[in-house]
Amino acid sequence: MFTSSSPLLVLEYFRVPCTVDASTLPAAVDLPETPTWPRGWDRLSASGSSGPVLFWPGRSGEEVELARIRRFRLGESVLHARLVDDDVLETALARLDAGWSRGDALLDAAGNRIGSVWRAVDGSVLLPFDPDEVVTTFWSERYAQVGQHGAGGRARRTVMSVYYGVRPLLPRRVQIAARRLYSRVQGRQEFPRWPLETALHDFFDRMLGWACQLAGRPVPWIALWPAGFDWALVLTHDVETADGVRLIPALRSIEERTGNRSSWNLVPGRYQVDDALVSELQEAGFEVGLHGLYHDGRDLEPGELERRLPQMRRWAGRWGAVGFRSPATHRAWDTMAGLPFAYDSSSPDTDPYEPQPGGCCSLLPFHNRGVVELPITLPQDHTLFVILKARDASAWIEKTARIRERGGMALIITHPDYVGQGPIAAAYEQLLTSLADDDGVWRALPAAVADWWARRAASSLVADDSGWTVTGPAAEQATISWTPAGGTADQGSRVLPRTTTRS
Repeated sequence: MFTSSSPLLVLEYFRVPCTVDASTLPAAVDLPETPTWPRGWDRLSASGSSGPVLFWPGRSGEEVELARIRRFRLGESVLHARLVDDDVLETALARLDAGWSRGDALLDAAGNRIGSVWRAVDGSVLLPFDPDEVVTTFWSERYAQVGQHGAGGRARRTVMSVYYGVRPLLPRRVQIAARRLYSRVQGRQEFPRWPLETALHDFFDRMLGWACQLAGRPVPWIALWPAGFDWALVLTHDVETADGVRLIPALRSIEERTGNRSSWNLVPGRYQVDDALVSELQEAGFEVGLHGLYHDGRDLEPGELERRLPQMRRWAGRWGAVGFRSPATHRAWDTMAGLPFAYDSSSPDTDPYEPQPGGCCSLLPFHNRGVVELPITLPQDHTLFVILKARDASAWIEKTARIRERGGMALIITHPDYVGQGPIAAAYEQLLTSLADDDGVWRALPAAVADWWARRAASSLVADDSGWTVTGPAAEQATISWTPAGGTADQGSRVLPRTTTRS
């Protein structure tokens, strides 16, 4: 359906049919090389068409210096990428016979225009940034290092460092009081917004909308979930202490009453785990994962992970565990890409209250090289009920409704360790009961979601006499979704809601 001069991550992610072959692209205007992008410009067009083209800066394959990445606003969305300034493009485009003009403004924090999405009279679009860089900066959370070197950023880092350094010496009630006090500062974080940040998904909408404008017709892609399902619900638990092991039945019984199953992430080096408990959980349809080795926050430290991996592998093999969650949701993008697990579930979509605040801003799984990342997309129970003193499941239910609206994945962590600290058990049952009659939800274990996402990523759409067909390891379960033609991508309208047809 499309031909591109290089792979385009958004099209690959949604499995939009696209051939990478620069030699077959239609003739197009010559765009300038810049010091930032010495390779020139990549481009995308509808296959076999002489119509409009989408241009973006070509990638050099070299590591990007964080100092060159800028934070800017496109519509209501905050994005991060290197930019080609308007004055550079205006001078170059003025020499071309394509009628280029500024479209949507890219604004800095003060509201000043620092770039533009450019439009040509034939409908072509020029982006002054690399779309792949925008997406991967979200997923990797590298945006957190952009513009965070001022006094405010240093003060926040210092406060958190001091708190977590002295926390083991503080009585529990003092810890909670300090967390509640500091939560007032954390809750004022402007980006990513809490409890929901839509910037990444809005950017997906824009990219698919631009693709529709190039094609002049609806764009097909492989649906996000297996046939018959519109969104996913994934239940997980982190069992942090021996008391948590003892209290597993308090949450397990709620799930069994409401027809759900979950994954239990255990810490083998911190407390004794009876193999009989693991077998019992698995035989009852539950999953077991690894929650670090000691729950001391050091698993991802340089050198420490290498020392601990042999033991982690032994425990994972003993339990048949294929998933990992880092204690305290610590993240390190490059390190975690090499984890010997099918999936990781340590990155929140957005969470200002964790020791490592931020999040990937995604309501959907994604790949970090060979590891599938399953984002934590509902607020954590301890934060919600102990720190913020929520009284019921309203916050969970309201965000779940927003996730369902977007066709995303509602993934929750609850801790048996904390069931006595606030109305956690009652709220958990309230959430699950509220979803009991939803026929469109895929109630899946995280291992099943990771397996599906890996198979979906290895599948493709191919054209035949009857239209489009899914081929590959997801073919038997996959459906085809469509982004409708006529989406007004420049205004950031929602184009992701779709119709589906069975393959």
